Amino acid sequence: MIRLPAKPSDDLNWDLQIQKALACNGPIVWEFDLGLDEPYFPIEDELHFQALAAALGNFTKEIWPRFPDSRGVLYRGSADFSSFFRWSDKQEANWEAWKEERPEAPEAHLKRLFCAEAFVTYFQMLAHRLPDELPLTLVLDPKNTGTLAQTLHLLSPERFEHFILDTGLHFASQLGICFPGDGQCSGAILERLDALLPAQESFRPIYEPLMTEQWDGLDELYVFSGAVTPQGRRKLLGFCAAGGTVITEGALLGVPNEVMGNL
Repeated sequence: MIRLPAKPSDDLNWDLQIQKALACNGPIVWEFDLGLDEPYFPIEDELHFQALAAALGNFTKEIWPRFPDSRGVLYRGSADFSSFFRWSDKQEANWEAWKEERPEAPEAHLKRLFCAEAFVTYFQMLAHRLPDELPLTLVLDPKNTGTLAQTLHLLSPERFEHFILDTGLHFASQLGICFPGDGQCSGAILERLDALLPAQESFRPIYEPLMTEQWDGLDELYVFSGAVTPQGRRKLLGFCAAGGTVITEGALLGVPNEVMGNL
C-alpha cells in the first residue's frame, strides 16, 4: 500500500511514492489520502472538491500511465458517515425530503443511510477524475453502525455501486438471508432480521436487487414474504427453477408455483 498525500494543503510531489512503486515486486495499491474521513468534511465546498479533483487528475496524468495494473483505495474509515457529517441548512432540508420516501425505521439508522448515500455520490464524482480501468476500494469499518441487521443493510453492495467494499466481514454459507430493497426494508423487517440472524449457524446476506448476481452456491434462501417486490418475486422463481429452495415464514418452498402462492 502506497499512500499518496492529496489534500488541498499537500504539494502533490509524489516522487518518493513513485520510487517505492518502481521498487515494488507485488501488486501496487495506491491509497489516496484526501481527508475524506476527517470530522465535518466539507462535502458542499466546491473549491475543496476542485482541489481534490485536481490531485486525482494529476495522478491520472502523471502516475497511472506508468502503473496501469495498479489498484486504488479512495476511502478508509468508519462506515458511519453520520458520525462526522456536516449538517448545513441544505443538508437538513435534503434529509427531511429524503426520509419522507423511506419506510419507518430508527432515526439513527436512517441518518446513517442518508449520510452514506451523500458520501457515495461524492466518491463517485471524485472517481470520475480517475481512470475507468482503476479498481477502487472503500475500506469501511463497520463498528458502531447499529444492530447486525442495520449494519448489513447499510453495507448493501448496491448502495456502494461501482466500488469494491472491504469491511472485514466474511460470510460463507449455502443459506442466504434476503435483505429487501430500501423501499421495503422497514424498521419492523430489520427487527425480524435481528431475531433471525443469531439463530443461524451460518448465513450469507443476499440483497434483493442483486439476488441473481449473489445466489451462486446457495441451496436455500430465506425471504420475508411481505417485503418482496414483484421483481424480487420473479427472481425467486428463477432461483427455484435453478434448483434452489425458498424459505418464507418458516415454510420450505421448493417448487416455483408454490412460491407464487405464498409470496
